[in-house]
Amino acid sequence: MCTSGQIIGSLLVLSVLEIGLGVSSVAVGAVSFSLALREHTPQLGDSSPERR
Repeated sequence: MCTSGQIIGSLLVLSVLEIGLGVSSVAVGAVSFSLALREHTPQLGDSSPERR
């Protein structure tokens, strides 16, 4: 049978892993969002009228 210390330790390990996965998911989302904006910006610039 597991002691309370082992249970708390395993919960802490799982919490750290879950936080790491959440941070990496946010980072991947931010990178893909910035790449999508970078690809979309020239299309907007090409179709907009020029101001002189």
